[in-house]
Amino acid sequence: MIKSKTKYEASIEEIRELFSFHKLGNVKTIAPLGNGEFNSAYKVILDDGKSFALKIAPPESATVLSYEKNMMESEVFWYKMMHENTDILCPEVYVSDFSKDIVKSNCFIMQMMEGEPLWAVNFSDNEYENVQKQKIEMLTKIHRIKNDRFGYRQAGLHDTWYDALKSMAGNLVKDCNALGYKTPDGEKFISYIDKHAKLLQNVPCRMVNFDLWDSNVLYHDGKICWIDPERGFWGDPVADFITLGTGQKTPLSAKEKELEIYNETAQEKIVLSRETEIRYALAVCYLALIEEVEKYVRYEPDEPNYIRNTVDSREMYDMAFAIL
Repeated sequence: MIKSKTKYEASIEEIRELFSFHKLGNVKTIAPLGNGEFNSAYKVILDDGKSFALKIAPPESATVLSYEKNMMESEVFWYKMMHENTDILCPEVYVSDFSKDIVKSNCFIMQMMEGEPLWAVNFSDNEYENVQKQKIEMLTKIHRIKNDRFGYRQAGLHDTWYDALKSMAGNLVKDCNALGYKTPDGEKFISYIDKHAKLLQNVPCRMVNFDLWDSNVLYHDGKICWIDPERGFWGDPVADFITLGTGQKTPLSAKEKELEIYNETAQEKIVLSRETEIRYALAVCYLALIEEVEKYVRYEPDEPNYIRNTVDSREMYDMAFAIL
């Protein structure tokens, strides 16, 4: 598994006992699963040949960011939302265990989905374009799921996107300060949230994934499957364009093709305008602030991922601040 300070290392005994307690069967083999950098994940095969995915949150002793506390309960919730409101292919959760009795951290057991992450598949240009189209259509489906309050379920909801985004950004700045670091860019970002308060008070409240990178989408037999919706929140649907097309370091205006595909099946169209550009740039700033602060709790300064986060966040801030 990827090296990270937040990962829970479960023993074979814990996993065996967990599966036995929940009457799923006898564990035969256990193997690390996926490239995530926060939770631990295992592929568990039983002696009857059935296979499951087990996901475990960081231990209570791990230093995590404010919004990441109890994030696993939210992940289970977002899977439920997708199963109940869309036809998106995603794992079924069989058991949620937040008791910490056997495994000493929150965990859940879900359907083991077949396939490889999109980045690992050798697509032709046409195939890749088709898969990205499917991905965008998935977003139009979750953006039909509405709520009347904004933000992270696990961190408290707010009446407007302005209030939620200001709180989300403020919590990260507080996290950064508590870790002994300053974030002038984070403070600047909050000043831009205030500058655009009126605009942000009129944003629709929708299910937002905010993490639909190619690593969180599996491909098998022509179909794509969505995994890891844990970083979802109720908020501005424009924020989900970050992972599309040219990625997080380019403005919304660089994603006209993606907007066009989105608007073909979306109930509510997203039109490129000065307003949507500002909303998008603020979402980019939020991702930049996450990357800036999370490196302090996840990695050591000489590790490649620490350096990656530093460079990424700088480029995102520079692009977004130029718009704001």
